[in-house]
Amino acid sequence: MRKYLNAGRPADARAGDLGVPKPIEPAAWREGMPLLGDDQVYVMKYGNEYHPAWCHIVADKWAHAPRGLLVTMVADVGRRTRCPECDRVLKAARTSSARHYQVQAPPSPAHPPRDMVIPLRVVGAAHGILFLAATAEFQNRLRETAVEPATPLLVDGRREGMVLRVDAAREEPLLVVQLDPRVTFRDGLYQVRLRRPLQRSAAKPFAVDSVESVPWA
Repeated sequence: MRKYLNAGRPADARAGDLGVPKPIEPAAWREGMPLLGDDQVYVMKYGNEYHPAWCHIVADKWAHAPRGLLVTMVADVGRRTRCPECDRVLKAARTSSARHYQVQAPPSPAHPPRDMVIPLRVVGAAHGILFLAATAEFQNRLRETAVEPATPLLVDGRREGMVLRVDAAREEPLLVVQLDPRVTFRDGLYQVRLRRPLQRSAAKPFAVDSVESVPWA
């Protein structure tokens, strides 16, 4: 009996070295999926790795046991090791983004092409969620726009929130943004900068590059 008990102790000790996960609220949610913010990573309660990206391991966990997928700060991963598959995903994303901007040079931030900018106005704000609407002439363009993960809301050049989705089912389509709980809501005018989708399988011709407050009169 002691032989078998002793044989199990090393594994238990290794599991204890990983540390107990400290779940936190993700930076945002997209179609029910948690999205990471700065210094946040995915972990599994009994996993040996932490995941800074939505790799196939994270996707599989979310598909089969979503309650076991947690978000924590990278400082709290214990002795978990970084997932090598995530590094491949992040490298591929950077390469894709670089190729995209080489083919289509980005416009000057101060003077973007008019057809790649949609003026927005605030139509509501509640519980940290900001609702932005376009004027009638831009509503169809907003319906043709997709939101990809980690799209920021910028106020005076600072990231103050995360774009969640375009609610295109409404007669007046809305852009839905989750504000950072540390910032104060600012009313006024905004604009969304558009770009081509990074995903080849994208069903819409445009994607949100960023949403910004604008000092228009």
